[in-house]
Amino acid sequence: MMSSNRSLQFLEKLRNSGIKHQGGKMKKTIWLSKFLQASLLVSLMVLCGLTQAEEQSNLSNKIETIDFSTLPGGRVAIRIKTTQALTNPPAGFTLNNPARIALDFPNVANGLAKTNIPADQGALKSVTLAQGKERTRMVLNLSKNVAYNAAANGNEVTITLQANEASANQGVETKFAEPSIGQAQFSLKNVDFARGKNGEGRIIVDLSDASAGINIKQKGKTIVVDFINTNVPDNLQRRLNVTNFNTPVIFVDTMKQGKNGRMVIEPQGNWEQSAYQADKKFIIDVRPVVDDPNKLVRGAKTGYAGEKLSLNFQNIEVRAVLQVIADFTGLNIVTSDTVTGNLTLRLKDVPWDQAMDIITQSKGLAMRKTGNVILVAPAEELAAKEKQALEATQQIDDLEAVRTEVFSLKYMRAEDLTKIITDAKQKILSKRGSAVADPRTNNIFVQDTPKYLAQVQSIINKTDVAVRQVMIESRLVIADDKYSKALGARFGVTQTRTTGNSVGTVSGSLGNRPTASVAGSLTQGTHNGSIQTATTGGVVTTSSDGLPDLNSNLPVANAFGSFAYSLFNLPAGILLNLELTAMESDGRGKVISSPRITTANQHKAKIASGTEIPYLEASSSGAATIAFKSAVLSLEVTPQITPDDKIIMELDVKKDRVGQIFAGVPSIETQNINTQVLVGNGETAVLGGIYEQTTRNDVEKVPFFGDLPIMGNLFKRKTVQNDRTELLIFVTPKIMDDSLTLH
Repeated sequence: MMSSNRSLQFLEKLRNSGIKHQGGKMKKTIWLSKFLQASLLVSLMVLCGLTQAEEQSNLSNKIETIDFSTLPGGRVAIRIKTTQALTNPPAGFTLNNPARIALDFPNVANGLAKTNIPADQGALKSVTLAQGKERTRMVLNLSKNVAYNAAANGNEVTITLQANEASANQGVETKFAEPSIGQAQFSLKNVDFARGKNGEGRIIVDLSDASAGINIKQKGKTIVVDFINTNVPDNLQRRLNVTNFNTPVIFVDTMKQGKNGRMVIEPQGNWEQSAYQADKKFIIDVRPVVDDPNKLVRGAKTGYAGEKLSLNFQNIEVRAVLQVIADFTGLNIVTSDTVTGNLTLRLKDVPWDQAMDIITQSKGLAMRKTGNVILVAPAEELAAKEKQALEATQQIDDLEAVRTEVFSLKYMRAEDLTKIITDAKQKILSKRGSAVADPRTNNIFVQDTPKYLAQVQSIINKTDVAVRQVMIESRLVIADDKYSKALGARFGVTQTRTTGNSVGTVSGSLGNRPTASVAGSLTQGTHNGSIQTATTGGVVTTSSDGLPDLNSNLPVANAFGSFAYSLFNLPAGILLNLELTAMESDGRGKVISSPRITTANQHKAKIASGTEIPYLEASSSGAATIAFKSAVLSLEVTPQITPDDKIIMELDVKKDRVGQIFAGVPSIETQNINTQVLVGNGETAVLGGIYEQTTRNDVEKVPFFGDLPIMGNLFKRKTVQNDRTELLIFVTPKIMDDSLTLH
């Protein structure tokens, strides 16, 4: 019996030695190094050989022969002949580093005279046999990881090794679970779908029996699952539209195909799948795959991070499975004595931490991890122990002696800290604790047990710190470019009569500024031109014969210059007046307003400068009172310093000024911006800008005469205006360093 136990211990260690990540990437060495594994293998083989005769006497079925043959395509066939027929093909699992396939023959002894058989055919290097009390394990030592198929035909078992791992995974059916031979037909009890906590699509199938055969293969962009010799009830033959679950799976079709049941899963996008079975529940997880260009291996964004393993057990003890995972991970797993029962477990490329969740959830267990020790027990038992621990802690708090401690504060007010630790909604002190603030010394007196006093000290260490300060500088730039040009004319013709002999003198003037008149007026009367007349023996009369004067009066208002010309023809009695006025202005200006303010982190600050405009306001009694309206330049800001030394600011920048007066009340021209912005320390951000442009081309003229070619310019007034105004608002925050001093 002792030899049998040692053989079983060897089987478990052999099973878990050297298990690595499924992708071929070594993460850590588990159990022993390869050299120690080889040494252990030799020594334990000798031990198994010594006890083989004892074990064989209890088992009637034995392995008689093992033959090898090479198949086309680089495949290798291994034929094992036993003395009696096997009910099912042997169950097994794969190891990636070193590359191995382990197969268990239940109730079969090793009838060969040796435990190690060399092969050297294809990927197969050798075969190792190890016998336990109730089974014989066959280990296929490989040169590389390959897929395999196992089939039983009477007393002959055929193991077929594929040529390579890549070709084995492309369109090849995976024997997830071999069917039991000679048993009645199975059936599906339920098919359900759920979304996992990491966004994976989870298809849950309830089986009538845990020994049902299951085959999985990828066909195109779908996953096809065949349930061997399994009936599908009519109510389960349906399509599940699971698009709204927001997982890679969009459709799940369940149908009947002959004697078998078939499920077709249709995912979308990039995905990967894993399947596992716990007793009568068969589950397929389809996880989204995120393509990260910085990662060498693509994979799911979140989820289980443990190294992957494959397990296949029929009716094995739960404690034994937990020991397998303990050997695989190197962690210490402590199993409660109340953990009992057996489990049928099949895992294909599943992370070991997910395997732990599967085992514990299927058997109603829970686990708690402390360091590298994992405690596994029934959930009710752990909950009861935790409740007892909490009750014991509560009793200690109720009975432990209290003491008083004085805390001196540097930057925080004692009253503020007292409100925090004595808040009734979330009281930090115990029910026996109390706190009193002393405003004079800025100290706080706290009475409580040592555990709660330590919590108060921890809070003070994090809150009683100097508040960082920020200086915010804002610049408002108003730039304008104004240009205007105007050209006008005054033109008149007057006919006069003279008595006696007279001499007319005509003079022109430049630089006079005429008085503005109504544009385009035709008037009758005497023209007030620059006319000087000298008479000898007579006087000059104007419009003595009743003939009308003809005048065009279109001058430029506030002209900067004028040119006047008058011509008098004495024999004809005609007086001609012409005056040209012009004005052109070009102005450029820039107004810069730069308010700046310094404030503490997360504290609002405001600065303003401007004018209070008085105005009369009627009261309810009818009396008029004087009220004031602000027209100021102001900056209001609330800064928040982020952990990476950037500043989030809530800004309100305003620039008001007195505008036009309407009905005796002045208006206010305002420019305002209210926003929230994230700016780096010392960087300048442009909050916004307003650009205005005014372009005008005005023409005033006398009808008909103003449309005449060339001469029409004497009967019109032209004005050209082109004004541009732009407002830009800049803000620059700077975190002030208290450790720096100005010199």
